[in-house]
Amino acid sequence: MQRRVTLILVAMLACVVTAHAGRPAAPGADGGGARIWNGIYTAAQVDQAKKPLVAVCRRCHSDDLGGSDRGPSLHGKGFMATWETQELSALFAKVRDTMPPDSPSSLPDEDYINMVALILQKNGFPAGNETLSANKLDGILIVGKDGDKEVPNFRLVEVVGCLTHDPNDTWTLTRTSTPRVAIERPSTAETLKEASSTPLGAQTFRLVSVNSFDPAAHTGQKMQAKGLLYRAPGKDRINLVSLETVDPNCGP
Repeated sequence: MQRRVTLILVAMLACVVTAHAGRPAAPGADGGGARIWNGIYTAAQVDQAKKPLVAVCRRCHSDDLGGSDRGPSLHGKGFMATWETQELSALFAKVRDTMPPDSPSSLPDEDYINMVALILQKNGFPAGNETLSANKLDGILIVGKDGDKEVPNFRLVEVVGCLTHDPNDTWTLTRTSTPRVAIERPSTAETLKEASSTPLGAQTFRLVSVNSFDPAAHTGQKMQAKGLLYRAPGKDRINLVSLETVDPNCGP
């Protein structure tokens, strides 16, 4: 049974990694969701979205994007249930490639970007001084303000904790921070420095696929782990895609 769970994890991980392959890293992508709360579009873009809204989108989604019998609401709990923890590039692709239903991709990309800005505003994400553009979408996660809430199974996450070798020859990350959604991109010196200041927590995760990261060389160190999350009673696991030292000492 244990081997079967591990194989399932590996298969799921392969699917997730494949889905992310080939996407260019966005400037400053940090693997977290805080950026969407820093003002990533302008109020002018929201105003510019009114033209495609009146011409096209209101037919299915209503004037306030609250939805109708022809199309779903684009804001509120239903929207967040569908899109939370996904990259903004996925939302843009959905809007561009499927709307309007009778002639998808028929509008200029700028109109679709502006519609994304309007959707963000309707969901409470603040405007700022930075103009949203297609080359800035990757790496920005759609997350609520309670970004540290429990992440569902089979999502890529990152945690920081202490690398421990267990008596049964397994490796665990102990005293970990709360898992947060991650993006499968290499860490930078800046993001590792940020991770080094992450407070330790009280959770423990067994590490799957750990041997390729030479864990014996990092025993007792404070590590950042990224991988596929799997939770079950007494069997919380992370199937690793990266394991990096952020501090050679894990503290008392």
